[in-house]
Amino acid sequence: MKRILLAALALLFATLACGQPAPDERVAEWERFTTSGLNVDLPAAWEEDSSSDEQVIYTISNGNASLWIKTWELIPSIVSKSVGEWAEKNEQATVLSTSGDPGRVHLELAMAENFNTLRLSTLLIYCDAKAYEITGVTSEKDFSEYTTLFKQVHQSANCLSAEPYPKLDSGALGMIVLPPTIDGDSFNPTAYQEALALARESGVQVSHYYFHWGDIEKESGIYDWTVPDYIVEANALEDLELSIVISVIHTTVRGRIPTDLVGLAFDNLIFVQRLSGFFSAFAERYEGRLHYLSVGNEVNNYFVSRRDEIPAYITAFDETRDAIHEVNPDLPVGIIFAYHDAETLDAIDVVQQLNRGDYIAYTMYLYNEGFHFRRDPAEIGDYLDRMIALAGDTLVVITETGWSTATLLEGSEEGQAEYNRQLFAALDERRDKIGFVSWFALHDPKPESCAEDIYSFFEPGTEPEGEFMEAFETFICYFGLRQSDGTPKAAWNVWVEEAEAYYK
Repeated sequence: MKRILLAALALLFATLACGQPAPDERVAEWERFTTSGLNVDLPAAWEEDSSSDEQVIYTISNGNASLWIKTWELIPSIVSKSVGEWAEKNEQATVLSTSGDPGRVHLELAMAENFNTLRLSTLLIYCDAKAYEITGVTSEKDFSEYTTLFKQVHQSANCLSAEPYPKLDSGALGMIVLPPTIDGDSFNPTAYQEALALARESGVQVSHYYFHWGDIEKESGIYDWTVPDYIVEANALEDLELSIVISVIHTTVRGRIPTDLVGLAFDNLIFVQRLSGFFSAFAERYEGRLHYLSVGNEVNNYFVSRRDEIPAYITAFDETRDAIHEVNPDLPVGIIFAYHDAETLDAIDVVQQLNRGDYIAYTMYLYNEGFHFRRDPAEIGDYLDRMIALAGDTLVVITETGWSTATLLEGSEEGQAEYNRQLFAALDERRDKIGFVSWFALHDPKPESCAEDIYSFFEPGTEPEGEFMEAFETFICYFGLRQSDGTPKAAWNVWVEEAEAYYK
C-alpha cells in the first residue's frame, strides 16, 4: 500500500529542498484528461512528468506541486480502508480526514520525511469497475495555496460509462453473477466487480445472491458484516438491484445457522427471536440498497418429507417478516420454491401453504430424471403460466433458471442458446406478471467448487454415492453463459442480442 504515496514523493522532496517559485493557483486554461470512462480537468500549463509507479497512468507538475492519476483494481472503500491501515503502521503517515460516499471517497493525508512534510489531497472515484485515484500533493507550507485547485480538479472528475438500459418496473432481467476463476481463486474482488459491470452492460437489472445466517451471526447477537457489506456495496456501485436469500433452509436441509441454535424447532421462542432479530438487523443495515429478501431457498424440497414442520416455519416466517417491516417497511419479503420439483414430487400443497410473503419466488429448471436435459426449451412458457396461476395475487419472481451445457447430462451450448431464446420470448409475453427472471449463472464455477458444494445439500453421513453424485455435481457446475475462465459460450451472444431486443 505504500506505493499509493511514495512513488512520486521522492522527486517532490528533492525539488522542495532546492526551493521553487511561489505557487499560483490562478489557472488560465484547463485541459480535459480522458481514459476509458474517466474524465477530469487538469491545469493545462503544468508539464507532464514521469513516475516509477506502474499504476500511475498520468502525472503532471508545476515544479512546486504535482497531480497524478492511477488505478486500483478494487472499489474505493477497500482502497481507502487499506490506506488507513497502512498509515496506522507508518509513523511518517497520517490520515487527516476521510469523507464522501462509496463511489467517491476523499482523503486528506500528511507525509513526513526528515524536516519536510507533504500534504496530499486524494479522490478515489469508482469507474470502469475499479477505483481511479486522483491525488494532488505539495508541501505542508504551500498546501493552502493549492487547496482550491485540488478541489476543482476533484469536482470535475466524472465517469461516463456505457448508457445503462432503462429500469423496468416488471419483467426485469436478473443474473447470479459468478465471476470467472482468476489464478485458481474461487472468489476475486476485481473479477467480481468486472463481472457485475459486464452483467449490467448486458441488460441485467437485478443481481441475486446467497448467504447463510450462521456465516454472519457467529455468536448470539454478534454479526460479522464484512462479506455482506462488500457484496451490497459492490452491487450498488453498478446500480444493480439486489435480491438476497438467507438460506435458513438450503433446498433439502437446514442451512448453516448459529451453532447454539442447531436442533431447535422453527417455532422455538429463542429460535424465532434470534431469527427475526437477525433479519431485522440485516434489513435495517441495508435499507435502500436491498430490493428483495428471501427467508429460505427451495424450501419445498425440505418440507416434502417434513410436512409436520410447516406450521412451525410459518410461525417463524410471519414473525420475521413483521420484524423486517418494522425497520424497513418497503422491503419485499418472500420465500423461494423449486417449482419443477414441486410438480414432480407432488409438493404443490407445500407451496400453497407457504405462499404468504410479499412475493413468491421460484427456481425453474427443465430437466428430466437424473438431471438430464432432453426437454423442449419451449416448455418454459407453460411452466411460467402455471407458476403465475399458483401464485394467485402474489407477485412472482424467478430467482434461478438456466440450461446446462454438460454433455454428460445431454446438455449442450446449442440447447442453452435455444433455451435463452425461448425464455426471452416467454418473458416478453408475460413481463407485466413477473417481477424479474434471474439466470443461473454468468460464469461456470470452477469444478473444484462444485465438488465441495454438493455436500452442503445433504445431511452429514447421508450423502448418496456413485452415479447420482456424479450427475448432481455436474448438474450444478455448467449453467454459466460463460466458462469459468471467462470464455463466452454460444448462449452469451444470444443473451446480449435478446436483451437488447427485449428492451426495445
